[in-house]
Amino acid sequence: MRDPEPISMSLDEFLVWEPKQPMRYEFSEGHVFAMAGGSRAHGTIASNLVALIRPALRGRNCGVYVADMKLAVPDAPAIRYPDLVVTCDPRDMQDDQLTRFPILLIEIVSGSTEMLDRGVKFAEYRSIPSLEEFVLVDSRTVHVETFRRREVTKWLFEEIRPGEEVRFESIGLSLPIEALYEDLNLTRVDRITVD
Repeated sequence: MRDPEPISMSLDEFLVWEPKQPMRYEFSEGHVFAMAGGSRAHGTIASNLVALIRPALRGRNCGVYVADMKLAVPDAPAIRYPDLVVTCDPRDMQDDQLTRFPILLIEIVSGSTEMLDRGVKFAEYRSIPSLEEFVLVDSRTVHVETFRRREVTKWLFEEIRPGEEVRFESIGLSLPIEALYEDLNLTRVDRITVD
């Protein structure tokens, strides 16, 4: 069975059409794509992230949103639903539908989303001038990767493994990687290396 053809429309048409739909959709390159459902691990990690990050933002006029806030990527143009968005820009607090000035974006990676999250989405996210940090949290094993902007086009990569701390520099928060995976029994899968 073939996948259905993507729906085509303009960005302006999408912004009017999408809020009226029973499902969530993303927009990229003039096409509309339905969002896939998440796993139990995905939902648990997302809940843990909010519980850990929200207290660090209290009193700072920042918002943290989980998979329900659209992100506008103006240079693409694209509309995405990152798994977690943090913004501290007052302009974002005035818009009920869109975040345009995030400082932190997190995607929870699964087998079906990994290529999109690492490829197209990260390329789009890098074009957002306000973005300071992009984090990939694996939902299959205890493993986190962070990308931090150091210059306009230079990003610093850090890999975090079991027993190490995850640093969210953009919001001044560090915590054990295991805190992201609380209530999950994931085994660590070692990556195959070629000598």
